[in-house]
Amino acid sequence: IVNITSLCAIKPMSGMAYYCSGKAARELYFKVLAEEKKHVRVLNYSPGPVETAMIDYVISEAVNDNLKGVFHSFKSQGTLLKPEMTAKKCMKVLLSGKFSPGE
Repeated sequence: IVNITSLCAIKPMSGMAYYCSGKAARELYFKVLAEEKKHVRVLNYSPGPVETAMIDYVISEAVNDNLKGVFHSFKSQGTLLKPEMTAKKCMKVLLSGKFSPGE
């Protein structure tokens, strides 16, 4: 099982309460699953800041100016990852098998 998680699962971000709490709940759920079902391989994969529609939405619609600024700086500085790039990194981790269950 691969759960796509986020820094938002462990760090509160003002203006993203639903997103952060949802990511935190999923991450802990899969950690518990990995603990209870030792035969199931679970990876909580955090891809980093990825160039998605969510980034553009936050920049244009977020009411929190600090949050807008953070996302805008990711985009303007070119630090956003292409989805294909982070998917390849995830596959590399999976194929290596070098990850602790639930991590």
